[in-house]
Amino acid sequence: MAWNDGLIFALGALIGSFLNVCIVRIPREESILLPRSHCRHCDTPLPFYDLIPLLSYLWLKGRCRFCQKRISLEYFMVELMTALLAVWTISTFGLRVQGASYFVFVCSLIVITFIDIHYRIIPDTISIGGTILGFLLSFY
Repeated sequence: MAWNDGLIFALGALIGSFLNVCIVRIPREESILLPRSHCRHCDTPLPFYDLIPLLSYLWLKGRCRFCQKRISLEYFMVELMTALLAVWTISTFGLRVQGASYFVFVCSLIVITFIDIHYRIIPDTISIGGTILGFLLSFY
């Protein structure tokens, strides 16, 4: 793996962490920006060092630092899947508009898939937004 693949992997994992926020909050109609990330069990705000994609989950052994309850493996899997798909998408289509467009599409599919698994819905914010973005990008 070249150094640029490692950088893309790390950025993909970071984006995967944000996708986890979207997966949890969009179906509940909560803001994806505020409040800060917190434990879903004890509601304690998480410090930045507990939010490092992939590594924090491993370091904490899949448990909340404060209440010791299990953190779903799904968080780790979404981050890992997004990181791997980022490397694959960018290495296949390049670091240009086409590659970025496909990666945004892949990210929307990840969010849709996990929300659908949990709630059996596909949120309009993602499907309508994706349709508009896809239409606009078709001119490129």
